Amino acid sequence: MNKDRTCSAIHNSSLPTRLRIADALRNSRAFWQLSAVASLAKSFVASARKDRLLLRATAYRRASPGIVRERLESHLSPWLEPPRADIWRKEKIGWKRFERDLTSKIMNRSVILKSPTADGEKGVLYVAFEHNWLRLIEHYDLPKLLQEYFLVVASSWSPPDFPSHWALANIGPDPIFLQISNPSDIEIHQRFRHNIRPVPIMASDWINPEFYQPRPYQQREIDILMVAGWSRLKRHWLLFRALRSMRRDLRVVLIGQDSDGRTADDVWREVKAFGVAEQIEIIRDATIEMVTNQQCNSKASVILSAREGSCVAVTESFFADTPVAMMRNAHVGSRAYINRQTGVLMSPETMAAQLSELIEQRMSYSPRAWAMANVTCFHSTSKLETVLREYSVERRIPWTRDIVPFCWRPDPIYARNVDAEQMKPAYQELYERHGVVVAGHTVAVDFKSHTAARNCPSVTPGGDWELA
Repeated sequence: MNKDRTCSAIHNSSLPTRLRIADALRNSRAFWQLSAVASLAKSFVASARKDRLLLRATAYRRASPGIVRERLESHLSPWLEPPRADIWRKEKIGWKRFERDLTSKIMNRSVILKSPTADGEKGVLYVAFEHNWLRLIEHYDLPKLLQEYFLVVASSWSPPDFPSHWALANIGPDPIFLQISNPSDIEIHQRFRHNIRPVPIMASDWINPEFYQPRPYQQREIDILMVAGWSRLKRHWLLFRALRSMRRDLRVVLIGQDSDGRTADDVWREVKAFGVAEQIEIIRDATIEMVTNQQCNSKASVILSAREGSCVAVTESFFADTPVAMMRNAHVGSRAYINRQTGVLMSPETMAAQLSELIEQRMSYSPRAWAMANVTCFHSTSKLETVLREYSVERRIPWTRDIVPFCWRPDPIYARNVDAEQMKPAYQELYERHGVVVAGHTVAVDFKSHTAARNCPSVTPGGDWELA
């Protein structure tokens, strides 16, 4: 028993060191480049063509600009142009990690922004995240759907998961309009002639300020708020290490969900290993309303990922009028929005001092004012509208009606109740013409005609089908 306790104590005491070493390796540019070279080398001995392409796509994602990336581009480009481009979807290259998601036909995180008309004016369908657009390819006739709709897809990460993106290469008559996760993604996609057009909008740009009612600074009760899943990639340990050098009376709240096989219990073990348990409160699986309330009640918000997508929590904090601290070298899309009004970029060695200063000088920041002028969901609606309208005019495709505004809360919803009501027929039409059902929207199902309806316990003969 004593031996077990001793081993456990040694294991816990070494946890901060092990976290630091693992993090350094995981985010090392040299390690990523070495991994890219190894994947490229393996591709030359892979026997199956689909395996060679997957290895080269993996290498391309990890490669830094330079000779290796240029060589990979020369190998990949011919497989992204007609007539070879369909290999990514026919061979389902890189789809294995999405197998579980692809068992369902239901589209989530999706919304119709404009319905098509009989005179040839196209509708607009917005589909967020890779597993959803792969569902369109797997279960439906996407080329047929693209005769009637412009498809706007939203990536979830940066660098992109190229095989799932390239499943859309040259799939329809018009470009697939791709919402990026980082400004750097635009240049990468423009290197290929795959008919995927990056749009300079990120998921973090679709926040509706009307949901946020910031408290006066002097009434805020939380000193530091971190909204992030419990994944190792979120690097909570950096905050715990900094807290050891900060005031001991700070109130720090962590909000998150289980992620990548980790739970709040794993994070709490890290809290105790760094000796800051008295300062930390953990909230598990909070609703979006709870998250918003805490963001409006915080003096500072922290995001510590070295690499992820656009990070919606950053702009959510802005609208709560809460300044944000991020890492200076982070590859996170919304890092581009950190400036003198909105927050601070930190270095690991000075993080404690910079966080302390941010809290003390929080009233000198005005993140909500900056966000209201630059990144509301209404700004993004106008930007996407312009892209689609200009393309339509250029190709002489009718464009007489605007798209409707939407926001992320936490998934895509209409920004105005009147649009939610008026767009109901569009979902029925999408179902009747293409069989596509979008979660959260009701469609009337002919029970006798659809095996999907017969196999769904939530559908009754002659009734409606509604999925939340």
